[in-house]
Amino acid sequence: MTTTRRTVLALAVAVFISLCALPQAAVAAGATARPEVGPLSPAFVEALHDPMVALGLGRVPSPVEVHLDATVQAKAALAPEPWHYDLRTLGRLTSVKDQGYYSTCWAFANIAALESKLMSATPAPTPEPDFSEDNLVGRSGYGNSLSWRYDYGGYDFMAVAYFARWDGPVTEAEDPYMGEGPDAPLPATDTTVEHVQGAVMIPGRTSWKNNALIKELVRRNGALSVGMDWVGSAYSQRTTSTGRIRATYYLSRARGENHGVTIVGWNDRYPSKYFHGSYGRPPGPGAFLVRNTWGPDFGDGGYFWVSYYDRSFAREQGLGGFGGMTSYSDVRGVDDYSAVYQHDDLGVTDHWGYVSPVVWGASKFTATADQNIAAAGFYALASSTRYRVYAGPTLATMTLRASGTSVLPGYTTVDFTEPLGVTADHDFVVAVRLYSPHETYPLAIERPARSWMKSAVAGSRESFISRDGVKWKDVTRVQPNSSVCLKAFAQ
Repeated sequence: MTTTRRTVLALAVAVFISLCALPQAAVAAGATARPEVGPLSPAFVEALHDPMVALGLGRVPSPVEVHLDATVQAKAALAPEPWHYDLRTLGRLTSVKDQGYYSTCWAFANIAALESKLMSATPAPTPEPDFSEDNLVGRSGYGNSLSWRYDYGGYDFMAVAYFARWDGPVTEAEDPYMGEGPDAPLPATDTTVEHVQGAVMIPGRTSWKNNALIKELVRRNGALSVGMDWVGSAYSQRTTSTGRIRATYYLSRARGENHGVTIVGWNDRYPSKYFHGSYGRPPGPGAFLVRNTWGPDFGDGGYFWVSYYDRSFAREQGLGGFGGMTSYSDVRGVDDYSAVYQHDDLGVTDHWGYVSPVVWGASKFTATADQNIAAAGFYALASSTRYRVYAGPTLATMTLRASGTSVLPGYTTVDFTEPLGVTADHDFVVAVRLYSPHETYPLAIERPARSWMKSAVAGSRESFISRDGVKWKDVTRVQPNSSVCLKAFAQ
């Protein structure tokens, strides 16, 4: 064998070994060597130019899509569910509230869902929780002013970010809404009364039959925040012979969304003949019980029924981001952790990756005290996302602290198998490796993707991204003022 042939063979073997050492996704077709910014949800981009956004209702699609795989949907469909269910009769709802003339329905829907999660405990808390929508709107961090925050609207990721960074919830008594909007000043300080450590976030339905997972989440966690398109002519209200109000809604055409409400029950046999709106009767029975945000004088004490066949209620329209739903899955007392370390105050505004299901993200923090770092919080943007969480003094000295699978998309907190001891004024690092088979940009990122997200700021060498966990890139070198959505919690 000649020297040249030996050299070629040696090079070939070296290349083969190096390829085998790489994560499978890194060498998959389409994978890139440099991190890329994922596309914003087309529904979000479209909504920015939709006049419906300015009609005073207040629901806007999220800028980032979440995804479900068929296996998760199929498993949910196999679970037995009762043919009717009503959180009202189970004492798992708080009182109906009124958003007034402002575009704040998104805040009311998320507060209602969080309160319902707490009311689902056995025994339910006494007195029942009553949290401040005013505080969620005013301290969302988005926009240039309080007036903007009341008039523009919002989406569920904004609410999850507010809770996840421990800005709230605060009680209604501490920061009352009272329909005063931006004229009601925010309190100088807040007292957060619960720690939200987990939220499930699923996309809109793809058909009228796609209801099993919705039912499961309502039974498990209580009221479910959801988007719909409100068209007045699709609503009907009749008084029965017994004096009861029958309030129904059915929209037969596919549209976007402009209103946030909560699903609080269902009836698979709800008759189609009860619908009297301008869009006629739905083609079959079945309806969701929905709680509105327009006070108890609306509908049946603040509630109405929406047909399963409605083509814009909790429905995806092929653009991604329409009809998304949020369920609060992990709510703890404020004594669970003593401190949170974070760079992502605004939460998820974008998502990055390597056009591959595998990505690593890391954040560096400076300890404020001698303490143990006991958990990390992060987002999975698709179902069946496998994760590994690492922590250590530096990126080069991290060790594995937790692993598992996020069955459903959303925000989750994972406790470490072994806490990381840190010293005051010294740096430490937390990292997460995500394998998301249904998302090619799996890493949740905070950055000022739009001008009204300008409060998203970041310094260099705070957050990092990698495709292999060995070579790391400062995310501010990819886009300025960007941070990985990754938190660390101290005991």
